[in-house]
Amino acid sequence: MLKKKRGAQSLLPKKKKQTAPMLRKPHVPTPVNLEPPFIPRHSAPLRILMVVDQLNIGGTETYTLSITRELIKKGAFVVIASKKGKLLEHFLGLGCPYYEIDFVLDNYEADHENHIKHLQLLKSVILTEQIDLIHGHQIPSGSLAQIAAEQMNIPYVFTVHGNYYDKDFLSVTQKKSTITCVSPSIKKLLLSKGINSTVIANGMDTQEYHAYGSAYLDHFRAKLGIPHYATIVLYAGRLSWEKGEICEEIIHTIDSMRNNGYPNLHLIVAGGGNKQEDIIKLSTTKQQPGSETYIHYVGEVMNMGAYYSVSDCVIGTGRVALEALSCERPLIATGSKGFLGIVKPDSYEKAWDCWFGDHDCDKKLSKALLTANLRKLFNMEPQIRTHLVQSGRKFVTDKFQISKKVDQLMDIYRHSIQQSMKDEQERIAQQ
Repeated sequence: MLKKKRGAQSLLPKKKKQTAPMLRKPHVPTPVNLEPPFIPRHSAPLRILMVVDQLNIGGTETYTLSITRELIKKGAFVVIASKKGKLLEHFLGLGCPYYEIDFVLDNYEADHENHIKHLQLLKSVILTEQIDLIHGHQIPSGSLAQIAAEQMNIPYVFTVHGNYYDKDFLSVTQKKSTITCVSPSIKKLLLSKGINSTVIANGMDTQEYHAYGSAYLDHFRAKLGIPHYATIVLYAGRLSWEKGEICEEIIHTIDSMRNNGYPNLHLIVAGGGNKQEDIIKLSTTKQQPGSETYIHYVGEVMNMGAYYSVSDCVIGTGRVALEALSCERPLIATGSKGFLGIVKPDSYEKAWDCWFGDHDCDKKLSKALLTANLRKLFNMEPQIRTHLVQSGRKFVTDKFQISKKVDQLMDIYRHSIQQSMKDEQERIAQQ
């Protein structure tokens, strides 16, 4: 049995670069005793296991990548357990040990048949990497991670990213773990179900997301096959469920506006998901053979800063909204729960509270509402538009800096570890 003793030294992580080797293949550890250690763990730097369903390109996964990068900067050691996806190379580039565990099938449903096997694999990773704490983000991977943490006597933190989580799972998790969430509206929703949580907003690296220069944007526009005179609308998001339906509504709206006074409108769609093929078919139907291509589907892309910057308007929600504002783009916010409209200084607090329409909103998206907001943006005076986008970047810089958000997260980690040590000492004393 592998044991890891805790000393009396501080829990503050020492500044240290991540030196673990990159594992590009699933690691199958040698057989080990999977019984939990009886002596509380301690290590410096903190050793964190991040668990997500699959490393796809989406808000939750991009959030996980961002905090992982910042945690490493601050001296933590981060291990990843997940199914492979397009973000894998980015985690490997950070030097994160990677353990391939297929928590979900190719249709995104839970792999119930291999539930026990995956639990045993997680427990072996905890021992092999001498993990101090697990951070989960999704179900089903998060439910397995919670069980593994409990059986191995280490603390567990779970972040709620939306309003689609199972209440029973969260109720069980609350009793034995720490729950965080990403917006005030989610905190209110959880509280209404008797679940306590701490709000830690998505953090944004404003050096990564910034406005590109005009010379490069001329080149990028040409590379996309979009004429210089075109007005570009960008929709970015996961093309599944409600957000896939939002994309379809946007396509219908742009098509209608092109036939009613805005013939130079072009739409870029960035993202992937279970409605992806339907959206591609709809785009093909709207564009007659031999006519100008005005719907540009680019799929899942990582260089989103360039796509935001080349656009005259971004439509999106959640993390996409923050990225667009950081790149100084006008934003129309609409998400799973409704339509917020043009994001302006007097609507910043409401946008933050409802997470740009993704977690709560009074209005529902309609073609009429979207058309009216697009027209208002296109007719906006240049100086008003400049003030709008500069204010948006300042809003993100002031409220969502990644460094400050990860400091808050590390405080949660330290508190969870200290509480775990205290509980373990009390348990040993009672034996």
